[in-house]
Amino acid sequence: MTRTERQHYLEGGLAELACDSCAALVRVRKSSPQQTSVQWTTAAVRQCATELGALVPTCPGLRASIEHAVRTGRLDVP
Repeated sequence: MTRTERQHYLEGGLAELACDSCAALVRVRKSSPQQTSVQWTTAAVRQCATELGALVPTCPGLRASIEHAVRTGRLDVP
């Protein structure tokens, strides 16, 4: 795999999305209705109101924001 192919595999289809609850900015990709990938930055983790960790891998506010973005067409699902 070339560097360009690897970069596309890792980052292709990611869209920036701000959480409607706390405005934390993350990168999101919906690969299917059931599968969602989220890339958190250090700043987004600090800004999130939910204490994230192994037992809480995502924020309910962000999950709702992603679902809303899909419903309104701001985030595509292939």
